[in-house]
Amino acid sequence: MSTQDWDLGGLTDINGNLGKPVPSGQVLVPGKIELDGDAIRWELGGPARWQEVSRSTLNEFVKLWDLDSAAILRFAKKWGVLAMQPIRAKETPVYRPCGESMTEGADPVSAWNYFSRRACAVLNIAAALRQEKLGDLADWGIIASIEDTPESYKVAIEQHRYGMGWYLFPKPMPNRNPVDQGRQVIATEVGSWLSFWRARRMQGLSDFAVEWNPNSARWELQVDYHGFLFAALGLQLGLSLAGAESLYTCSGCGFPYVRELKRPKPGTANYCPKCSQKGVAQRRAVDAYREKKAEAIRLEAKGTPVDEIARKLSTPLSRIRKWLGKESPTGKKQRKRGR
Repeated sequence: MSTQDWDLGGLTDINGNLGKPVPSGQVLVPGKIELDGDAIRWELGGPARWQEVSRSTLNEFVKLWDLDSAAILRFAKKWGVLAMQPIRAKETPVYRPCGESMTEGADPVSAWNYFSRRACAVLNIAAALRQEKLGDLADWGIIASIEDTPESYKVAIEQHRYGMGWYLFPKPMPNRNPVDQGRQVIATEVGSWLSFWRARRMQGLSDFAVEWNPNSARWELQVDYHGFLFAALGLQLGLSLAGAESLYTCSGCGFPYVRELKRPKPGTANYCPKCSQKGVAQRRAVDAYREKKAEAIRLEAKGTPVDEIARKLSTPLSRIRKWLGKESPTGKKQRKRGR
């Protein structure tokens, strides 16, 4: 399936991008990342950094399975690592991403290929299901056992050794359409991306964190990836399939919400539908206007020059002059209005 099918399935924006803009949340990129044979070896020591996730993260990730190890290494150095942690060591080790309390590790290249191909298959199947089609067997074979036989189960168990489960391929059943079955499978699959890596963990069990915002002088509930790339990919995958254009934190109630309107301008307040209906946005705007005007008057009383007041309050000089009843540069005095 081509990316054109993702467009038809409504999974991309007008520019063909996957992923959705999320206002907060960063992942930790280790200071040392290198290719070591068939693994991406990493260490937190050194110039580790925090990287803000963008809508191109998922775009690049879903293409990795069809690229070489060097491309995976470049991606890891840009966006971070999977932090694969062995959870059962036998002849065939079993891993899970987002390893807890790890300061170094080695992510098998095969794990990168597995998750990249699986995410790509999910998008392909979801695009087909939106068009009332079941999708390609090649994609279903990535997340499900096509045949309901013991032999197929053995193959699936060997294939899915990176912590995620697998399904049975949807087939006709009495009073059940295979497409409807497929939609339920994909819903379960996305839920797995969001949660399976948390099993038996002691930390990082929530998708949200409370942070103090000095600009709004309040506590806000924000998206939290716990520093893990995989957690960010899971959320981006879910947002893409749900058709959510963006996730924002409401400036009114402080809770995250999916914004269906156009994106707000950087640095401006935004409000969820409930707060907008209650008139919170209008009241906040009026309060902010009055506070800024009062601050302008206070600064003038302290002898602050008008142009300095305009700069401090990020307000046009002409508006500051109106508030203060000052003369314009032409020498004409501005008409005073009621405060």
